[in-house]
Amino acid sequence: MSFPSHRQRHRRSSRRLVARLDAEHYMMLMLIGFGGAVLGTRAFLALTGYPQVGGGTLHISHALWGGLSLFVASLVPLLVVNRAALLGAALLAGIGTGLFIDEVGKFITADNDYFFPAAAPIAYAAFLIAVWLYVRARSTRVEGTRAQLHAALELLGEAVDGRLGERDRSQLRRRLGAAAASPDDDRLQPLAAALLELTEPGVLPPYEHRSGRISRIAVAVRAWVARSLTRGRLRVGLVLALGLLGFATLSDLTTIVAVALDLRDGTTEGVLTTANEFARVDIQDRRGVLLLLVRALLDAGVGTALIVAAGLLLHGVARRAVEIARAGLVTSLSVVNLLVFYLDQFAAAVSALGQLAVLLAVQRYQRLFDEPADVDRSGGPDGD
Repeated sequence: MSFPSHRQRHRRSSRRLVARLDAEHYMMLMLIGFGGAVLGTRAFLALTGYPQVGGGTLHISHALWGGLSLFVASLVPLLVVNRAALLGAALLAGIGTGLFIDEVGKFITADNDYFFPAAAPIAYAAFLIAVWLYVRARSTRVEGTRAQLHAALELLGEAVDGRLGERDRSQLRRRLGAAAASPDDDRLQPLAAALLELTEPGVLPPYEHRSGRISRIAVAVRAWVARSLTRGRLRVGLVLALGLLGFATLSDLTTIVAVALDLRDGTTEGVLTTANEFARVDIQDRRGVLLLLVRALLDAGVGTALIVAAGLLLHGVARRAVEIARAGLVTSLSVVNLLVFYLDQFAAAVSALGQLAVLLAVQRYQRLFDEPADVDRSGGPDGD
């Protein structure tokens, strides 16, 4: 039995992909561009009566503009090394993807049906995949000598441009120190140690403070969030938000009763009437009714979970409340809303954004709850 040599192990490890530093920030910009492009395009077309750009045999589809945005977004990281350029590329990639995916109905139907019922769920599913990638990027830890060195080299690039502030300099020293002390790759340790010496005071170029309007707004927003969304305030807000969402979702039980009674009588006329009032779409067969019934049953389960989570949070059972709330919101966002978008295209966009905001608030509350603090940042006892 033979074991791989040190050289072979090094070759295999050098082929592993390494997560980019601040990948979650780029993914967040991509998500903003993605969602904004789809919702903005749909709203603009609805308000303007779905105009056509072109005439006669020509029709300039907005998917073409999406392709152009994607082309530019792919060129930027190939041609420009500056880290700041990745921010623009991420936003352009999101806008291009949104403009392209908005017309998916035309690409999957023989009659180029822009309003094909499955188009909205497909666009929403693509957005959910991007959200999942964002969550994975946010939870990925930079570990190992190679990963630490890649992150440090990106930070050194910022130092060349005079954009490396004191916080990033501390991060640079920490990553190089970890790489120099890591035993997993002794070939890279001398490089990490040599670069660590370059981070001594007076060696790196000084930081050139550039406070643009966008950066000032971002700093102000982060400061407001840290100051306003304290643990106590989040707890009160989440109890109200989860309770309201839960009761609103449980209102679909009336649809369950109406559909069940009509199906028991063996008729579909009342079912279709109820379905049309509920989803504002034409359901021509029992398949549509079944989808509506499945949606209502799932809504009932999600609504119950959210109300239970609100009650537990109100009584101080924070950890269990967070688990139940997260499960209910993730189920609604990933399963229920797919059916909603199929039954009524893009009518649930605002509701989905609200659920996503509550889910982010739940995650923030969990992070604050896990912090070792005896007193709430709002100034009073925590109570949890």
